[in-house]
Amino acid sequence: MAVGTASGQRLDQLVASGAREHDGRLSHYAEIAVGTVSIPVIAALLVLAVVLVLLRRRPGLLLPIGTLVLGANLTTQVIKRVLVARESLAPGIEITPNSFPSGHTTLAATAMIALVLAGGRARVVLAPLGAAWATAAGLGTLVVGWHRPSDVIGAITIVAAWTFLILAVDGLHSRRRRARDAARPGHGRRRRGVKGYAPGARLRHRPAERVMAILLVLIGVAGLAWGGLGLLSLPRPLVLHDAAQQLPAFLVTAALIGGGTAVWLALTLLLRVPTSHRARPADRVP
Repeated sequence: MAVGTASGQRLDQLVASGAREHDGRLSHYAEIAVGTVSIPVIAALLVLAVVLVLLRRRPGLLLPIGTLVLGANLTTQVIKRVLVARESLAPGIEITPNSFPSGHTTLAATAMIALVLAGGRARVVLAPLGAAWATAAGLGTLVVGWHRPSDVIGAITIVAAWTFLILAVDGLHSRRRRARDAARPGHGRRRRGVKGYAPGARLRHRPAERVMAILLVLIGVAGLAWGGLGLLSLPRPLVLHDAAQQLPAFLVTAALIGGGTAVWLALTLLLRVPTSHRARPADRVP
């Protein structure tokens, strides 16, 4: 809508102008965050994710996490360079060719979600911190004028879609293995960690993860509601050069982006394959 319709482009332009004109703590922190999205920082985060996976003795996680990171970034580049070309459909629209989706936001979001999925028990802390950093980095691309709000929303949507795809495949694979092992009692061995279980053991998430997921859902729903209602309440017709409309439009869009990111991380905590309780020594399969 923000790319292919005149009304969407006008709203996109209004928010982008408000982001550049905003001079408060939000824009200050957002500019700092986007400054951290560099090849060395992203590489360091991905290396840390690999180290966490290896320390947890979960090398099987490297393939799905790597698929997520590569798939999301390749999707962004294909859409940006091949599928979508921005054209001005209304007066006053600044053309930003090859800007949808945001590559910087995609890099930040994929590095963040890789660290969350690799983090083990630390994910309960990494999830909210990662959501805040990815949101701030995305908003930072607006503040410095590199991207438009639709670019940031598109990038986060792509990474979230790849996350849910990987979680769905992993969940299906785990259910099949549990069913196969349950049908062959006395065979196999007990597995550990997020991917593993003891045959017959009840799987559930840790209480801290459930609490954090609920908090992220509440924050996310509040942000989405405030952002959506705020955009709907903007006066019509939109006056693109009116600061009285630009700044509120940027703030409610920031709430919308932050809320969506928080809900994505909450669902990631809830949908990942949970950890089983440790089986008693007598219950372990040789």
